[in-house]
Amino acid sequence: MKVTGKNSLSNFIEICLKIIFILGIIIYILLPFLLKKYVEIFNTVLKYNAALVILYVSGIPALIIVHEFIKMFGTLKKDNPFVMENVKHLKVVSICSLIISIEYIIGIFFIVSIFEIIFIAVFIIAWLGTYILSELLRKAIEYKEENELTI
Repeated sequence: MKVTGKNSLSNFIEICLKIIFILGIIIYILLPFLLKKYVEIFNTVLKYNAALVILYVSGIPALIIVHEFIKMFGTLKKDNPFVMENVKHLKVVSICSLIISIEYIIGIFFIVSIFEIIFIAVFIIAWLGTYILSELLRKAIEYKEENELTI
């Protein structure tokens, strides 16, 4: 199966990310109602207001991350992944991951949960991983451009 170009795996993933982005916006809008139902049905000890603030504040960077990945997969569809534009997208994802991890570190003082600790670990790893990937991609693009100039 082709990874880049039209009718490829990247095209399918881009469509999935667009659906996730739209669902994310809908969930973001309906968050107070969904969280209230969740608290009523599953978890009566959850602090509703604190959880709502944490989820609202972390929702924006999460939607930005999905949007940046949509843009990146757009360059894969064009069969040109080695562009500085993707380095910028990875840097934005890295910063958003750091923001989310900081928000959950602050949030752990209000809601103590194993899920908070897991979210913190996941987003710290995502922050470091995407930052390193952006630097590797930047270096690869520089080598590519230098190689094209020598030929």
